[in-house]
Amino acid sequence: MKSWIANTKINALLETSSKKFDGVNVRRALIGYCDRYQKNYPFEILKEPLEFLKNNVNSDGEYREMRALLRIAAEEYCISLNEIADALLDLIDTRILSTDQAKKIINHVFEAFYCNENPEDFIPREDAYLCKNLFAITSS
Repeated sequence: MKSWIANTKINALLETSSKKFDGVNVRRALIGYCDRYQKNYPFEILKEPLEFLKNNVNSDGEYREMRALLRIAAEEYCISLNEIADALLDLIDTRILSTDQAKKIINHVFEAFYCNENPEDFIPREDAYLCKNLFAITSS
């Protein structure tokens, strides 16, 4: 997969703030970011897993069910759905993100955007959005 975030401000921000990185709060913010994508380009199969992640439920049975739905979504014949499902699989499986994991998740979302928009349109917008929303978390 192409590295969509290689030359972005969010990549630089994550690089410079790796020592102050709050993997729990960044995870929460990236769940919200995936939900933001879902609101723009909705997939029915992702509604329940996103609600599960947003509500931070700790049920093993529900975790397995939501993970199974995400695995199905990740194997569908729609690249943007595959990418968001892969991002959500990383988020559902990891409670505390590293900077590399955060970059990987953001890259999945950017890949999904690429399926629907020109990079010149979405990269500056999404880069600014992420910098604004992750700066307070990574700089405190």
